[in-house]
Amino acid sequence: MNQDKVAEFFERAQADYDVGAKTRDANGNLVYGRPVAFDDIAFVDEQPPMSAKAFALPQTETLVRYEREDEKMRAEGPEAEVRDVLLFGVNMCDAAAFDVIDHVFKWDYLDDPYLDRRANTTLFALACTALQQDCFCDRISYAEDGVDAVAYGLEEHYLVKVQTEKGRKLVERYQDLFGGEDGDAEAAIKTFREKAGTAKKEPLLESARAGLEKAFEHADWEILASTCIGCGICTYTCPTCHCFDIQDEGSAVGGRRLRTWDHCTGRTFTAMPAHQPRDRQYKRYRQRLLHKFWYYPERFGPLLCTGCGRCITYCPVKINIKELVEYFGGLKDTPPGGARHGK
Repeated sequence: MNQDKVAEFFERAQADYDVGAKTRDANGNLVYGRPVAFDDIAFVDEQPPMSAKAFALPQTETLVRYEREDEKMRAEGPEAEVRDVLLFGVNMCDAAAFDVIDHVFKWDYLDDPYLDRRANTTLFALACTALQQDCFCDRISYAEDGVDAVAYGLEEHYLVKVQTEKGRKLVERYQDLFGGEDGDAEAAIKTFREKAGTAKKEPLLESARAGLEKAFEHADWEILASTCIGCGICTYTCPTCHCFDIQDEGSAVGGRRLRTWDHCTGRTFTAMPAHQPRDRQYKRYRQRLLHKFWYYPERFGPLLCTGCGRCITYCPVKINIKELVEYFGGLKDTPPGGARHGK
């Protein structure tokens, strides 16, 4: 697709999709939003602080509303979202994250609200031209084939790689805006990644799992993870974290049951009336790290991480999850910050 065709693509897509893209809010901050005009879109490599996961898993959503009618209670679910969604120009780490967390929402129970939104969402990613601040996507071999289409910015055009049936339908719908394949597309993509620095680099973090399985009782967890303050910013900004809570609000007359994001580093997470099995903060951070790099892949296959690096960038106490995985997973001998305290 020639670059001068992108604006027309967006304008025509607006008639068929609810388009989401990177935009700027009133204060100039980068966010994933719903642009009104093409000029509202920010075609930049930079990641918004919040990922795109809210398009499928809203931060707060109503699951059911209830209302008393005479002596009976009437309950009804939310109205179905009718329009298809096109996430346009989303970062690859955010786009690939949807395919990762799909597993948990169709595992032992089909989560209809989430799965319905996913079924109606087409992911059109824009490949980064350079590694972003703190990102380590080059160290994780996450699957990209669940991303419907990917655009690689070349000199005067975008090379668009179609990867799914949704992606094929998207391109066919606006076929007149696309040209035919010119040259060796895979070679061009490889060159693009090498120039951008996003080609995969060994050792991949998947190889740390064997070491992590032996490190649960490692003495350095308390030292290296106890600085966590349990604020939850790492989980809220993460494109693959998906913990949620179910709450009721209202009265005997009426109200609603809602789902809202939760986080495993919080003090009350997993707390029971008589016991909190993770009674120290370092245990709660350890749970987050091991869930992403051991427990989740053991059950579902992929790491619960796409290496976006937001948890490093926005952590107020600068915990670096990549460095901790490397250390506790045996990929590095020296812990973050140098020798262990007391040595």
